[in-house]
Amino acid sequence: MVRCDSKYRRMMEDPPARLVIRHSLPTVLSAVLPAVSSMADAFFLSRLGMEACGAVGVVFPMIAAIQTVGFVFGTGAGSLLSRALGARERDAADEVASASLLAAVLLAVLFGTLGLIFQVPLLRLFGASESLLPLARRYAVCLLLSAPLMCASFVLSNLLRAEGHTVWSMIGMSVGNILCIALDPLLIFRFGLGVLGAGIAVPVGYASALIILLAAYLLRKSEVSIRPRFSMISLRAVGRILPNGLPSLFRQGLTVFAAIFLNRAARTQGDAAIAALAVVTRFFLLLYGFSLGIGQGMIPAAGYNYGSGNLRRTRSIYLFSVFFACSVALLLAVPTAILAPRIIALFRPDKDVISVGAFMLRTLCFVLPLHGFIAVTNIGLQGLGKPFGASLIASARQGIFFFPLVFLLPKRFGPIGLSITQPIADGLTFLLTLPFAIRLLRELSQNTKEHPA
Repeated sequence: MVRCDSKYRRMMEDPPARLVIRHSLPTVLSAVLPAVSSMADAFFLSRLGMEACGAVGVVFPMIAAIQTVGFVFGTGAGSLLSRALGARERDAADEVASASLLAAVLLAVLFGTLGLIFQVPLLRLFGASESLLPLARRYAVCLLLSAPLMCASFVLSNLLRAEGHTVWSMIGMSVGNILCIALDPLLIFRFGLGVLGAGIAVPVGYASALIILLAAYLLRKSEVSIRPRFSMISLRAVGRILPNGLPSLFRQGLTVFAAIFLNRAARTQGDAAIAALAVVTRFFLLLYGFSLGIGQGMIPAAGYNYGSGNLRRTRSIYLFSVFFACSVALLLAVPTAILAPRIIALFRPDKDVISVGAFMLRTLCFVLPLHGFIAVTNIGLQGLGKPFGASLIASARQGIFFFPLVFLLPKRFGPIGLSITQPIADGLTFLLTLPFAIRLLRELSQNTKEHPA
């Protein structure tokens, strides 16, 4: 109880900048390391040839789909959990945490089973050419078998983060991803397993992450309990989780379809375009992870204060988070744009891959600073229980604006059209986000200590 009261006071009294930075450092690392692990796969497999590199890129929609399940329940429950703890409603927090974990695992088992049954048609749908299909299948099998481990890890990581245990969340996910990176060269080259070796590293890494994350609850380091009496899914809790997790469904779920259509568009340009897209997608996720991590680091402080009715303080936390995320994104964008050809060459030295990939990466760097504002606002709306605005923004970037552009631009302008599709969608998403941010700031300008409706 003393530990809980001490954390509550810090959330309510520490300067907003200190709170955001302290919670953002581990959440940024948690967001960036999966991208680093994914890039390690691409780096090591690129040594086996363009086909191996492209095969992992083709499987990316499957990774995004599994992440979607974990993030829908993890962020949806996390949004409710931080506000419940801010309002001192422990039983409600326990119920939401327990229901989210079990529901995510059951759905992941279903997803993995169906994926294994329909593996070949799915990979063809994702853009796999006949030359890439055999290699993609080896990686996909390991990934689908890992689905329950991955989803459970994502849920527990988000729950711990939402109650302010960002360091424990970071340690769990970091150990899992670092283990994946360490195992890659050993399994791929030392044991000669190739693409299959990269796939085997995935379940080993996520199993390790899950053990560490579960330890937080078993050792009672968490203020929340996953209690036996909540072991059965509470329909009431799931009914509250899903609307709050809806923005994650759009944000992550549409990534699946965006990746499919990009892969299919790239396939018309040849294997070099697919390989370039695989590298650029992973590297951009690394850069985007900084904005995403800062937004996630904002949520515990913002959720606690919003749940207690301190709107003015919530406003200060949001504004600093936007400034911090945009500044970091700008600092990352400039050197990346300058070094783009060298970055692509690290993965594939082929001239065609470097040419297409460098242009793609530079166009994405041009709009990267906008993502600081978009990501923090999107996550902020979700974390403060405003699912409509968060869902609309989340569905815009790789849905509302993206789909018409990806059908039109690559066909009309070839590789250039493929490269500018996502940046244009990002710019339009920024314009859409502005009015929601203004409305949020107006609400948070109220000087009230009453619990918000």
